[in-house]
Amino acid sequence: MTRSRKTLYFHLLTFLVLVSRLHSVAGCQFYPVGEYLKFVRVPENLAKGTEILSLEAHPRSHVSIMPVDKDEDARFFAYKESNETHVSLVLAQSLEDLVDTEIPRNLLKFRVVCDYSDDGDSLVTSHLSVTVYVEDINDHAPQFVDAPYHVTVDELTPVGVTIFRGIHAIDGDKPNTPNSDVHYAIVKGNEHGKFSLESGHRTALILRKPVDYDNGDREFTLVIAATDRGVPARSTNTTVKITIVDNDDLDPKFTRDVYRAKIYEFYPMPEYPIFIPINFTTPIQATDSDRDINVPVRYDIISGNERGFFHLDPKNGTLFLKRPIDLDAERNLPSNTFTLQIHASQVDNPLKTAVARVEVEVLDLNDNLPEFEVALYNISIVENLPNGFSVLQVIATDKDQGENGQFDYELSDPLGAFSVDPRSGWLTVRDQSVLDREKRDHLRIRVSAIERKPSVVHRNGSWRTNGSSVDVEVTLLDANDNNPIFVPGNLYELTARSDYKVGTVLGQVHAVDDDLGPNGMVRYRLQKPGNLTARTPPFMVDEVTGMITVAQSPILEGRHAIFVEAADQPANPSERRFSLAVVTVDVLRSDGPESLEPDFVGAPYEFWVGANVPVGTSVGQIRLNDAVKTNDLIYDLLHSYEEGVPFAVEERSGTITVVDEIETFDRSTYDFEAVVTDERELMLITNVSIHVVDPNDERGIFTKGTTTAPLVFHVKENVAGAYIGQVLPQNSSASATVGTRFFIVNQQDVPDISITDDGALYAPNGLDRETRQNYSITVIAESPRGVGVFQVSVIVLDENDHAPVFTVPLYEGRILENSSAGTKINLSIPIAATDKDEGINQNFVFSLHGEGSELFRIHPTTGLVYFEGIDDRTLDREAKANYSFTIVAKDSGGLTSEAKLRITVTDVNDNPPSFVRMIVLPDQGVHVSNEPDIETAQDEGNDVLDMTEPAGSRPTSSRRSPLLLVPENAMIGAPIVRLLAEDKDEGANAAITYSLGNETTSGDDKSRGFDTTGRRYFHLDPRSAEISVARGLPAGKNIHLFVLAKDSGGLTDNITVRIHVVDVNDHAPTFDKSWYTFDVPEGVYTGYALGTVRAVDADFGANANISYELITASENLENPSNKSRTFDVTPHEGLITVSGVLDRETAAVHRLLAVARDNGTPRLSSTVEVEVNVLDVNDNAPTFHSYDEIEKDKNGDLVPVYHASVFENSPAGTQVIKVHANDSDFAGNGNGLILFDLTHQGQPEKQYFSIDSKEGVITTIGNLDYESQKNHRLLVTASDLGSPVSLTSTAVVLVTVLNVDDDEEDAENEVHKTPSFKHKYYEVEVEENVAVPLLVAQLEVPDSMNSEHIRYSIVADETNARELFSIDPKNGSLYLMTDVDREVNDRYEVKVRVDRVKIGRGMPVMIYPVVGERLNGLAPNEARVVVRVKDVNDNAPRFKSKGRPILAAIPTTAHYGYEVVKVEAEDPDEGANAEIRYQILGREDAPRFAIDPLSGQVRSVASFGRDAGRVFGFDVKATDRRGAENGRSSIANVFVYVLDDQKQVVMVVGRRPVDVEPQLENITAILQNVTGLDVRVRKLEPHIEKNLIDTMSTDVYLYAIDPHLNVMIDMDTLHNVFNTKKTEIKRELDEYDVLHIAGSSPRRGNQRYLLSTLEVGVMVLGCVVFVGALVTALCVTCVRRNKRRRRREKAMFSTTSPIGFALADPTATLQKPSLFPTFVDGLRYDPEPFCADMSRRQSICEHGANCARFRAMGGCSKHAGRTTGTPKGLEASATSLHSSGQDSGIVARASCHCSHSSSPSSGESSNGYEDSLKSLQRRERINDAPRGSHEVLNVAGRRGHQTTSRRRQRFNSISNGESVYSHEMTLQREQRCCAGTEKRRKNDGMTREHRRAHSEAENNITETVIHEHPGTEISLSSSLQNTSVLHGLSRSTHMLY
Repeated sequence: MTRSRKTLYFHLLTFLVLVSRLHSVAGCQFYPVGEYLKFVRVPENLAKGTEILSLEAHPRSHVSIMPVDKDEDARFFAYKESNETHVSLVLAQSLEDLVDTEIPRNLLKFRVVCDYSDDGDSLVTSHLSVTVYVEDINDHAPQFVDAPYHVTVDELTPVGVTIFRGIHAIDGDKPNTPNSDVHYAIVKGNEHGKFSLESGHRTALILRKPVDYDNGDREFTLVIAATDRGVPARSTNTTVKITIVDNDDLDPKFTRDVYRAKIYEFYPMPEYPIFIPINFTTPIQATDSDRDINVPVRYDIISGNERGFFHLDPKNGTLFLKRPIDLDAERNLPSNTFTLQIHASQVDNPLKTAVARVEVEVLDLNDNLPEFEVALYNISIVENLPNGFSVLQVIATDKDQGENGQFDYELSDPLGAFSVDPRSGWLTVRDQSVLDREKRDHLRIRVSAIERKPSVVHRNGSWRTNGSSVDVEVTLLDANDNNPIFVPGNLYELTARSDYKVGTVLGQVHAVDDDLGPNGMVRYRLQKPGNLTARTPPFMVDEVTGMITVAQSPILEGRHAIFVEAADQPANPSERRFSLAVVTVDVLRSDGPESLEPDFVGAPYEFWVGANVPVGTSVGQIRLNDAVKTNDLIYDLLHSYEEGVPFAVEERSGTITVVDEIETFDRSTYDFEAVVTDERELMLITNVSIHVVDPNDERGIFTKGTTTAPLVFHVKENVAGAYIGQVLPQNSSASATVGTRFFIVNQQDVPDISITDDGALYAPNGLDRETRQNYSITVIAESPRGVGVFQVSVIVLDENDHAPVFTVPLYEGRILENSSAGTKINLSIPIAATDKDEGINQNFVFSLHGEGSELFRIHPTTGLVYFEGIDDRTLDREAKANYSFTIVAKDSGGLTSEAKLRITVTDVNDNPPSFVRMIVLPDQGVHVSNEPDIETAQDEGNDVLDMTEPAGSRPTSSRRSPLLLVPENAMIGAPIVRLLAEDKDEGANAAITYSLGNETTSGDDKSRGFDTTGRRYFHLDPRSAEISVARGLPAGKNIHLFVLAKDSGGLTDNITVRIHVVDVNDHAPTFDKSWYTFDVPEGVYTGYALGTVRAVDADFGANANISYELITASENLENPSNKSRTFDVTPHEGLITVSGVLDRETAAVHRLLAVARDNGTPRLSSTVEVEVNVLDVNDNAPTFHSYDEIEKDKNGDLVPVYHASVFENSPAGTQVIKVHANDSDFAGNGNGLILFDLTHQGQPEKQYFSIDSKEGVITTIGNLDYESQKNHRLLVTASDLGSPVSLTSTAVVLVTVLNVDDDEEDAENEVHKTPSFKHKYYEVEVEENVAVPLLVAQLEVPDSMNSEHIRYSIVADETNARELFSIDPKNGSLYLMTDVDREVNDRYEVKVRVDRVKIGRGMPVMIYPVVGERLNGLAPNEARVVVRVKDVNDNAPRFKSKGRPILAAIPTTAHYGYEVVKVEAEDPDEGANAEIRYQILGREDAPRFAIDPLSGQVRSVASFGRDAGRVFGFDVKATDRRGAENGRSSIANVFVYVLDDQKQVVMVVGRRPVDVEPQLENITAILQNVTGLDVRVRKLEPHIEKNLIDTMSTDVYLYAIDPHLNVMIDMDTLHNVFNTKKTEIKRELDEYDVLHIAGSSPRRGNQRYLLSTLEVGVMVLGCVVFVGALVTALCVTCVRRNKRRRRREKAMFSTTSPIGFALADPTATLQKPSLFPTFVDGLRYDPEPFCADMSRRQSICEHGANCARFRAMGGCSKHAGRTTGTPKGLEASATSLHSSGQDSGIVARASCHCSHSSSPSSGESSNGYEDSLKSLQRRERINDAPRGSHEVLNVAGRRGHQTTSRRRQRFNSISNGESVYSHEMTLQREQRCCAGTEKRRKNDGMTREHRRAHSEAENNITETVIHEHPGTEISLSSSLQNTSVLHGLSRSTHMLY
């Protein structure tokens, strides 16, 4: 009823309106008539009050402005009356805040209403719709947000990484228009192109080139420009300050490469310790090259201090001297300098090191006296050596050095026989006369070595003499220089009877020789005197004794004369000397009376003697016959002369000799009585007459027994036939010589002399004095009157026939240059000569001849040479280094000889170095400019440059090198030029060191900032003078290097090396902006200039000349539309132009690539993106689309037609249809913005329908009536807001009205449009491990649907989203319901939907709309929610060893830095939470190792040469979050085994090492499968057999890990395993050519050693003794044990008896003994795992029933017998240690098959060894505690208290030490143990035994058994914190640890 009433009212109102329309009245009208819409464009900055529109409206009474869409639109405008017909619309309010907002408004719509009322009651109203388009003006420049910016960049940031994203600028102009479109560019501060922006529209700052903090890249200030695209463009600049942060990327660096210091040696050596700092000119210091980080460094000496003289302070680098240095003991010290290699390592990273050299020169003190090589010289020389003969060189050495070691020799010789050379120590003969052995057979002289400089040696507080001495004992060896001499004379008289038998001794001759040995050995023989007679004398002489015996009998009576020759026996027969004796034998008749009685022989006696004979001459001898049998006789001469007599008789021999000068007496005859008596019964007397004969009286010559003085003759040498003298006196008469024959008795001794028949001596061929100077001749004159004997001495007179002879042909001397006049030349051998002549002929003088001899003077006699220095001339070695002279020795006779003298002028440092040559090294492209005075870049290469200049041509200070052209890209460190300086000196004086005085740089800095780091560009090698590049060179710079050359004396030369750094085209052009954008309106152009691109090149010259090219990178030239336009750029200016058609609708943006190329070689280029934005021009009218058909209008134009229908009862506002139009112009400026309108055309449709001007939705504005009008034709106009002309299009809409029964009620609930979410995609981040349920999102629908009844739900799909999420169906709250763990899942996704519900009968009913188009799998009412899980550091690093200790093996030869093992851990977190750092925790073994904190690589930092067989353990801690304090960490135990090189297992493979290495993984895998061991390879090397290297075979060194125990296998055990499996190994490895596997000594042959019988016997005896001792010990032990057992059994029934322990397994079935007992720091333990793999605080096994290891070690309780005994001392302590070792991670635990690890997590490890040792001590204290009624026993760290009685029995089992590791036995053991475990699981009441073995010295196996009665409660109190109580229901056995 209500519905019908409303319809009636509506129809009535419509009717009234129609009636009023039909009624014609006059009213206000807008003109032109029919125009109902006005469109106006105004700028946003239009001033208030400005007219925007003039309207013609009349007649009018009232004008008002009414809003259309929004009330505030009308407030912006006002009107004012212009005149009666026109009204002006003016701006009433500023428009600036309207457009420049986040949600801009460009369109303002209002309606101008004009009312006119006449005098009547009617009011006629007209309206005009006005649309104002507010046009945005570029009146805002971009404004940076949070500017200026500061960015911190690590210097190690890789190139290409985005370093900053925070650059952001906001433009206050209208969003999404060119006026607010901001792009960014770097306009300053990026000259080197190190940074760029990712693109012009985004603000990501990217690092394009590496930065180096240490090379001066400390801070960059970039000027960033933000520019909009408005016209004109506005821009704003800001700065980005980029601070480069120093990273620890550089090693420490010492301040100098070499540190030098000088110290004196010690004297005296101190007895106390020293610790003296050594001062260096530049202290030893190393600093972190990363100066801002400046990590402290540690100093160490790495070599050169093996003897421990020095100590380097690890903190400050001070070098201390720890031990005194005696330079004399350091003879092998090169240059007296200790050279130490030191290194500085960063404290936080020992792998970052720097190395320097320290040279400590030890200066010598004069603390040593010269020492002779022997304490006494004892030499033997031949006597009579000539003067000047060198006999001995004494050698003394002084351990001091330099001047301290110089000394001179001095001689103390009282006899003056020798002289000594003060320099060489040669002893030479000075006076040969002293060297006469016959006078003295030895001499003792003393040679002293006197130091030149005072010594510091003192004794007893007083200074010792600066020298030392040695005695020289000279023994004179005999020379055969003496003739044998007969004694008493050479005249003998003997008597004999004619009937003497042959052999009868007549007498004896005796001669003596003062020489020694063979030279003094005299032999006798008879000599036949010439050819005087052919008779053979009847006598003979004994050769040795000189006895004269009868040779023939009978003997002819009368006087016989025989000649006996006495000769010595020298080794050289030619040196034999002779003497001759004349023996006269008077033969008497045989019947003479004297033969019967003692009587004189030859008495009476008459002798003749010459008056001139000397005193001592024998006159004759008184002799007795043979009848006298005694020799004890006394002879005497009796006379009566008062004045005395000149004769006397020798009382024993009877020889009469001259005792006084005969000529002093007047008498000519003396008569004596000779008396001979033996003073007893014999006395004989006879007469003796002595006649004195005048020598000139020839009458006495032949007188019997005449003895005369020797005749002395002198004769000149070298005269042939020279007359010597007359034997007979010259005054003798001729009759005296008649019948006389002369002959020389010793003719063979004097072959050079002959005698004439008249007795004249002469020399037929002449005599040579130098050969023989004296001749002794015996001449016999035989005549009928008798025989005369004459002794003649011939003295050869010297003649000057020999020139002097030099000792050596060449003499050498040395003298320092520049020596002053008078300096003596130091001769190596003194100049000496000898002349064989004598007397005046022997004298000679020296003279010097040759070029330059005037500079020197030689002493004429001594031969000393001196420098004279005539006319101030000096010796200049550089002018002349050697002088050669001739030494002439000239004697007084004019004879000369010559020798050579070479004088070497030794160098004095008197010449400075001089640069002479420069060698240009061509490798780096260095050339020499051909314009040396102009520093230009002319390339002309010279290889060698001569820099010598004429003297005085240029002062030294102005010397300059030619200009070197060095390319700027010369390799750093590469030498480019080598200087050569010469020093005219030599040796050490010519040693030149080079240094770089200073380095100056000049040049144009137009394109580069000058580097102010202070580092030099070039480096000069101090020795080779090579100039190398030290750092990057600045192009275009002129660099002057002031190079000094200095010799050892400090003399210098300098040169300025001029270098011009030639630009190399190594810089590509760089555009001044990272992106260019230009705006151009669309249209047709010809050469229209868009803008300019500009690039700069950091090079110089032609390399910096840039040309531009353009590449239309995004232009598709195949598109015909693209061919109609071209872009071009001017090659030099970079001006970009366009020609052709630009159509924004076809291509709104043109992206071009501009290329800038330089003109260098090769040409470098860079590109930049150029964006050309085509600005929109309103050249396209709106176009309708989605219409139903097309019809032609009356003009024939095609008009789109839309069809729509609507029910007639549709209320006002019902949407009829939406028309769609599109304008391809840009909407942002209004050209593409479309407004819809309905056109009247004189029809009333306007009253039924209206259209939304923006959306094009046509709605009803009145009630439709099917019966009144079924169809409506609407004309829709679409107009854009373009400027300057708005373009329009028209479409027709045909609306059909549908009939509805008026009585039918419309449904109250109609289907509305489908609800939807505000967003289709939600993404949420949550942290892991947050509490759930967690609200992750609040889902919302648009505000327009908040009043609707809607329901939220989770879409059911194939995922488990409904299990993970929950959503509130009413308010859309989405909850996460599951625990979040990023490591499990880092992303969760759910789809949700929203649906509209209707209320039916009070219940919500879902309205399921038709599913529309799905977007990305989502329906319109669906949304996707993605939850990302952020990481939280909830995971500690996990070592890859999975909780087991990490094992490694190293050889004893492991060097410093040897890679031991790489410890790796993983962290399932991400980002910084997963970045792990490693460190070694402190232990006593830790200092031997270092770890890389990043990689985990463990290296050795100590020597292991003496640690063979040892095991080192330490802990490695892995911490995430880069090692931060709040990071999580884990600890792993690392054990390093030092393999004994003497015990090694080597597999020999018949392949080369390079072929074996790729197959190692396969080989070790096969070995592991065969042996069950983890076999690893330690090293490879070529095979060596019998010291021969076989390169075709390889030795593979193996070791193995027990995978179950995780311990190292002993090498012997491993070898036994291989031997056992060798057949299988051979078969499996046959393809790899495995030859054999050797044991401990693979390189030695198989040697067999046999024992001797004695050794076997000793061994047998030892075994017997050992067995006896063992039996005795066992007996004693058994007795004691029985006693203890009886005592304990008595106490077993006590309720307080202690728990018993069994220390052995009687059946040895508990477990297999360990094959590789392990030692850790001297503590031995057995790492065998135990089945009772209990927690450290519980004794209950946590392993499952199927655990193989639990089964293997579980108790088989039936073997448990009666036990007795308790573990004491070391047994219990070692067991405790084992347990503690497991707790601390020392003892390796085996992993279990049931995943119950028996090893604690590495993160829970205790303090390792310290805990173990403390545990050991604690257990020992407990075991030693007094045991009362309650005895507490400790086994493996647990204490057990028991109140029930126990039966105990002890068993002993000795491990058989099996040598083969059998995996099968292990499996059997596991099966056996598993069976026991199953049995225990079935019957909990059965006995449970937990056995544990530990290794002691005797390898015992221990077990602890507790027998528990049913119902008994056992309290197990652990020494740890936890306590566990076990309740047993039946008798059971528990193992306690």
